[in-house]
Amino acid sequence: MRRIDAIRIAFRDRLLKLYTHDYIRLMRRRNANRELRAFRKRSTPLTAEQKRDILSFWDQYRNVRKEMDWFAFYNTVCENKDLLKYYIPDTIYYAEIDTFFTDVRRSECLDDKNLYDIYFPDIKRPLTIFRKMNGEYFDENYHVISLDQALERCQQAGKVIAKEALMSGGGFGVKFFDFSTTPADKFTEWLGKNDNVIIQEVVKQHETLSNIHPSSVNTLRMMSLFLDGETIILSSLLRMGASGSHVDNGSSGGVFCGINKDGTLKEHGHYTDGRICTQHPQGTVFKGFKVVGYERCCEIIKETASRMATATRLISWDFAIGQDGEPILIELNLTYGGLSTHLLSNGPLFGDRTPEILARVYNKHTN
Repeated sequence: MRRIDAIRIAFRDRLLKLYTHDYIRLMRRRNANRELRAFRKRSTPLTAEQKRDILSFWDQYRNVRKEMDWFAFYNTVCENKDLLKYYIPDTIYYAEIDTFFTDVRRSECLDDKNLYDIYFPDIKRPLTIFRKMNGEYFDENYHVISLDQALERCQQAGKVIAKEALMSGGGFGVKFFDFSTTPADKFTEWLGKNDNVIIQEVVKQHETLSNIHPSSVNTLRMMSLFLDGETIILSSLLRMGASGSHVDNGSSGGVFCGINKDGTLKEHGHYTDGRICTQHPQGTVFKGFKVVGYERCCEIIKETASRMATATRLISWDFAIGQDGEPILIELNLTYGGLSTHLLSNGPLFGDRTPEILARVYNKHTN
């Protein structure tokens, strides 16, 4: 290859990489701003002193004058107003923080629910009935099977949960099928629309969590950061379904509540639009409720987060707690994990380390 052609190819690849990265940041910023429209009615106007404090802190990193509506939204739930400046607007987090700690394209490739059995063979997960990858059918050990064999497995299981394996979240792309009442052709019709799915047993959760809302598997959402060879648990919360919903996502009408370091729930829970509650719609009081298995979830994250370090250092984990009190890994988000639920529940994501983290992102130096 002539040298001039090699230079042209390298230049083209560099432009493509830059364009892709900037495009991702732009789209994430737009998506976050759309969400803010629903939040504005729950906002608390900023005082002149708060605005000065926020701008004084952020001016060393970037201009946040266009993001002040986000601080007004979090001002509603921020108890210590001195820490309000540490709340990172969703636009900045998704477009700049997450993309700094994450190779987005690599993470999206690895973020495949059908590969969890390879990534985490030593962690308890829901039993796989069968999987469909790129249009082909496989058993739990990745051996090829026929569609008839896959259907037979479902009939034997009775009730199954079907999930789209790629790019699904917020409860979307998740279906429940009861083969004692559901015609097989209805299931195969859904199956024919998706080339990458995983079919699993329905998890039987711990009694204490089932008592909150038995129709949904109520899960722990935990965010971790792998930094300087250490895995840090940034924030943890319990997500609970409501009103008979089969999923626990806030975007599907559920509620969530922050978890203290001792594994108990905080006093106040929230809905995704910022509304505050002290108990679940079905009656369970949050304050002091002990989340069984929380400490073990922290241990698992610290033992395994580094496996994804080549793709991301920032991970959102979802755990169910089985009847025996042991954590069951449901899924993990290697990029674009939720932020607002953590900030509403537990305050600034990076806590006292916010200046340090922002300095890394924006190439500044701190004492």
